[in-house]
Amino acid sequence: MEAQVSGGKAAIAALEAAGVEVVFGIPGVHTLALYDALHESSIRHILARHEQGAGFMADGYARASGKPGVALIITGPGITNVATPVGEAYADSSPVVIVSAQVERPYAGKMRGNLHDISDQTGLMSVVTKHSSQVTEHQHVASSVLGAVREAVSGRPRPVHVEIPIDVMAETGELVIPEVSAGYRPAPTREQVEQATDLLLGARKPIIYVGGGALDASEPITEIAALLGAPVLSSIMGKGVVADDHPYGLGHAWDAYSSENPLDDLLHAADLVLVVGTKLGAQETNYWQMPLPKQMIRVDIDPREIATNYPDPTLGIVADAAATMDALLESLRQRASEISPRTSPEEVERYRSAVAPAEDAYQPYIRALRSVIPRNGIIVQDMTMMSYRMNDAYPVYEPRTYLFPSNYGTLGFSVPAAIGAKIGAPEQAVVAIVGDGGFQFTMQEVATALQFDVTVPIVIFNDSTYTAVEQAMKSDTGRVMAVELKNPDYVKLAEAYGIPGVRANSADALAQALETALGATGPTIIDVPIPRME
Repeated sequence: MEAQVSGGKAAIAALEAAGVEVVFGIPGVHTLALYDALHESSIRHILARHEQGAGFMADGYARASGKPGVALIITGPGITNVATPVGEAYADSSPVVIVSAQVERPYAGKMRGNLHDISDQTGLMSVVTKHSSQVTEHQHVASSVLGAVREAVSGRPRPVHVEIPIDVMAETGELVIPEVSAGYRPAPTREQVEQATDLLLGARKPIIYVGGGALDASEPITEIAALLGAPVLSSIMGKGVVADDHPYGLGHAWDAYSSENPLDDLLHAADLVLVVGTKLGAQETNYWQMPLPKQMIRVDIDPREIATNYPDPTLGIVADAAATMDALLESLRQRASEISPRTSPEEVERYRSAVAPAEDAYQPYIRALRSVIPRNGIIVQDMTMMSYRMNDAYPVYEPRTYLFPSNYGTLGFSVPAAIGAKIGAPEQAVVAIVGDGGFQFTMQEVATALQFDVTVPIVIFNDSTYTAVEQAMKSDTGRVMAVELKNPDYVKLAEAYGIPGVRANSADALAQALETALGATGPTIIDVPIPRME
């Protein structure tokens, strides 16, 4: 007879079988069976200070490592707390798995006064996940958890939620782990690859535009760009797919908020664009005013995005970006005799010079950060004015090294996401960039970094204002209210946590403080007073 295990142990065993190495969370009375099972598990647990922090950590882990980030969450308030980071992960296509508790099956959703009950927990989570489901029988626990991990990374990566009622967690039964299979990633057909090759070879001035869906296709896209002489632009999520210092890398250089963009000449001259892994969203294209050529090849793993925003592409390929670009590169190599570079590196360099950010009070800080952070270092941004500047001005050289809450735009992302990123990519330097307002959304997670010796310098650009909102108010009615912040002394706050705290009053001081912080063990707070951005 097989050994009898609890439903909680079956869930943890399934995570182990799926290759999960770390989970983030906070224990509660409804997740006791899960946490009891962790005693005998190889899985590392990172104790957050708030479920929102646990969710952002799981997201940061997933973005930096490319592996699913997992959080263990209690019923009710834990779920509502984690919904915001799950929404961010959904909007930015990050594979996060939420394993949550639920009250006992007879009472779930009945609102009879059970602790942490909520009327429709799976319904709530279905809004911000690919799939949200409840396990109703012990025998289905392992397969459901395995299925959640697989679904998170299959097709377009996005969050998945599975809830386990506490009576199912407590039940015992045989442990049956189904065969573990990798997530499904569709490949292009030979005909599609040949058609794309014909279109690219027939173009006089092709360009390439990449998004977050192209992060794992960096090498073939870079080679295709060089082979064709095709300049590469990116969305914010696609920064680093092609290095910003590559002869054909222009990065996130098309300014959606400028009425005069030097790259418009490049776009108008182009007669074909290869779009890989992006929806070409409103924020990136100034509500679809970016003058992309009518001849368009779109590659996306999500069929709903093939004709989104810029409809009727010449060729749409619903497939994994890496598989498609590998096949396309091989096809182009086989027809190398037909290829001559369309745009010279010198032309690209002229465009790069034309879009170089204008010198202002903030560029020295951006240069200071880039001078200290290693080439493969990961920078984790919050929704803050300095980050908006850095989206255009901070050079990125490798994929998965520029993390930004792009499409949902929530504040409080950077500190916990940086902790998760460092745990997911421990050999790489990781730096959090945050404003003084956004820092206070999740600053309690400094304690998590301290407890687990996570080396993350936290750079706070401090102007005592919700500046983006202030600017919006000024441009709207000209009247401003509720944007000035009375902040604590962040250096003294660091001292209260027992960690280094530094006030950097110049770009040189920031560079020196950051270099020291990256060589330390554990977090460091670097407070950078700056004037209000205009």
